[in-house]
Amino acid sequence: MATMFPCPNCGGQLRYSIEGHALRCQSCGELTEMADYKPDDKIGFDTVTTNIYQCPTCAGEIQLFDNDGMEFCPFCGNQAVMSEKFSTEGAPKYVLPFKLTKQQAKDKYDLFTKKLHFAPEGLNSNESIDKMVPLYVPYYLYDYSARDTITFKGVSNQTSGDYTIINKANVNVKVDVDHLKVPFDASQSLDDTMAEVLEPFPMEEIEDFNPGFLAGFFVENSTVEKDLYQDDAMDKAVDYLTGKVIAKAGEYHPELGAKTEVEGAIINDLNYNCTDGAYLPMYFLTSREGDRVAYSIVNGATGKTYIDMPIEKHKLFRRAISTSAIIFVVLLLASFVMGFSFKVKSLCSIGAFISSLVALTGAILANKTYRRDNHLDDKGYFMTKDEAKKSKATVKKKPGSLPTFVWSALIVFFGIIVFLVFMGNVNVFGILPYLLYPTSFVMVIVALCKVGKGKKKVMLLGILGWFAALVVRLANLPNDIWYFGALIIAFMIILKAITSIVEEYNRFATHPSPQFLKKGGRLENA
Repeated sequence: MATMFPCPNCGGQLRYSIEGHALRCQSCGELTEMADYKPDDKIGFDTVTTNIYQCPTCAGEIQLFDNDGMEFCPFCGNQAVMSEKFSTEGAPKYVLPFKLTKQQAKDKYDLFTKKLHFAPEGLNSNESIDKMVPLYVPYYLYDYSARDTITFKGVSNQTSGDYTIINKANVNVKVDVDHLKVPFDASQSLDDTMAEVLEPFPMEEIEDFNPGFLAGFFVENSTVEKDLYQDDAMDKAVDYLTGKVIAKAGEYHPELGAKTEVEGAIINDLNYNCTDGAYLPMYFLTSREGDRVAYSIVNGATGKTYIDMPIEKHKLFRRAISTSAIIFVVLLLASFVMGFSFKVKSLCSIGAFISSLVALTGAILANKTYRRDNHLDDKGYFMTKDEAKKSKATVKKKPGSLPTFVWSALIVFFGIIVFLVFMGNVNVFGILPYLLYPTSFVMVIVALCKVGKGKKKVMLLGILGWFAALVVRLANLPNDIWYFGALIIAFMIILKAITSIVEEYNRFATHPSPQFLKKGGRLENA
């Protein structure tokens, strides 16, 4: 097939060279300056006619610009044969070229994964890393300008000997911004929470669109309407400029309530200019984890890294067993040296505390997994402003927590206990159950409040272990052997709950296999 970017020297295939910031021929190695080159007639500055590969599994679409084809889908990780078609797509106004080579991105990824203790086997193997795809992701750039002098009441503190001198003054800071570009992804596949981790991008290095930057790379089509993030972009611009104003004030910081006044002044002065489309660079790596997918993404301009990291169970349990053995030996030696011992009934309070902690952790993870799987915190998944509003209207208020007076009562209670221990009126180990039982009860209540619509398996197992520990404590058993037997059963339930919590975390750390509905905006509309 004829190349879309033929070399003017030998007719070979040109690809964009990240190191040379020019087009390099794959045959003769000749460098061609971007400004001097005119590509194939199908490639223009306004529209591009190119191959589009669509995944038969998830319907994800990728544009190819003189690539070697697609062996697997970067969205769902399937190795199914992707259907090919030609399509004419609009071009954005801007592009931020790749600054990191694929090898540099691999090094960033490798450095990041080496710090992970319980990572799945093969996460940073060469075979896995070689599947990393250089992908231009569509973004909308919301353009703002502001020119004014912001005045606020500032405070500075100075220390002189034993005295602190407080200075107050009216601080004037000049704001002069012509084109503040606030980026939001125009991709249904890139979760908003993932996009936030990968920011910021060096917007000062963005360039006018030139199709040569795409030669040899993959490009994702836009599927999100440009007005979807307009309110969020305004908030982001205000936060950014507020931070700049405070930073320029030097030693003075806003007194109480003055920051709100600064934000209000910036909102009044901020002018929305336009929304432009742009391609921003990322390296994508997708791996399958059962029926779910895990994403690893490297910012192609800065190297910032996002990784979904499920836990390898056997690695975690090996570490847990060795750590537990060390703690057991330390406590055993301490009991001989310090002359204390744990009563069997006291162990019930520890079991109740651990069970309630498992229940609370499981409830929080289950709720977060539910929100992520249903894209409740990802506007871009809904593609249009109206659909995002509809989805938000169907979601009930986030699960709440205990009233303030309950927390206040607990703080007072624990304060009294600590005071009695400090005064020497109460033995630390004797008072332990009186601390752990009410704490565990509160955590169970909080777990019931926090779980929301998430799966309740882990939480219920934790509550079952907690209830079993309480029953054992309250039962009037004939001797300690019966207590130990009952506690073993309770701790078996706890162990099962901990295993389930790892499974729930792995669900939270991955994503359901995507199903894309291709509709919504195109960057040429921006």
